[in-house]
Amino acid sequence: MKKYTVWKHIMLCGAAGFSLTVPLAYAQAIPAAAKMRPQVIVLTAFPPEWQAWTVQKSFQHQVLHVPGLITPLICDSKGVCVTETGEGEINAAVTVTSLVKDTALDVKKTIFIRSGIAGGVDEENSALGSVYINNWIISWAFGHHYLSDKKQLAWSPPGCTDYAVPGHCENYTRNIMENLAYKINPALLNMAVNASAHVALDNSVEAKKLDKIFGISAAPKVMVGATITGNDFWIGKENQAIAEQIVHLYTHGKTTYTNTAMEDLGDVAALSRFGLADHYLSIRGISDVDVPPPGKTEEEIWKTGDLYASALAERNAVIVTEAVIARVLQDAA
Repeated sequence: MKKYTVWKHIMLCGAAGFSLTVPLAYAQAIPAAAKMRPQVIVLTAFPPEWQAWTVQKSFQHQVLHVPGLITPLICDSKGVCVTETGEGEINAAVTVTSLVKDTALDVKKTIFIRSGIAGGVDEENSALGSVYINNWIISWAFGHHYLSDKKQLAWSPPGCTDYAVPGHCENYTRNIMENLAYKINPALLNMAVNASAHVALDNSVEAKKLDKIFGISAAPKVMVGATITGNDFWIGKENQAIAEQIVHLYTHGKTTYTNTAMEDLGDVAALSRFGLADHYLSIRGISDVDVPPPGKTEEEIWKTGDLYASALAERNAVIVTEAVIARVLQDAA
């Protein structure tokens, strides 16, 4: 058994399409042996990401209605489950906390995988449809965003909470009071990277056209980088520069900013409160580039709509996530 692996799934009922609703009075008395122990829980944010998994008939095997979730937890016969959290850090944190605290579940050794789409950087090698297995989860919002004297966007980090503790102001990792930066468990990250090393990602004519607009000639591929989490939609080179600055500061230059999303920090911050942050992976397919294409302004993009390859990004995120899940199940066997 590898260090990151999970307990084997224990079935509550062998019937296909099983649905469990636990009355409150009974919930407190569920014996440990009867609890459901998912090997993997995949977290999706909004309907297109959720539907990319629900179309698979294997997830009709078992359904668990968990208080606090906006959709049921649907599972296959191997103990792999999927749910939809809703968009944003708050929805993600509420969902993950509900899963951890539910009395019908035991997730002490479950691997949580956030799988979905993300905004990408203006980088020649980062084609639309590429997938990042993120090595750091970074906060976008916790800091001071303001207009400089030159009326340009600017940012400074939050104030230190305790200057009396040596090194405290420089240690951004897993500060549970501020939730600024989380480093993904290296063993889990390496497993995911190795598991997806030879996967074949899809491409599309539409994505190739958008890549050409941005001067990207590379094909979609699997890469590693940092994701930054915020609840707002932004576009522009100034914001990209701020994201790069935030990631560089919080990780002490150990990684680079590669994609932005809205849920990951809520996921891992909630897990960290229960000692489960090392059980988390973030897998993101690039659906768009967070700067306007050459010759366009931010205002023009907001008026006409961003240039998206979301269907391709969702499909490739699922491909990589499935490869990682297969390795988790293999190592747990």
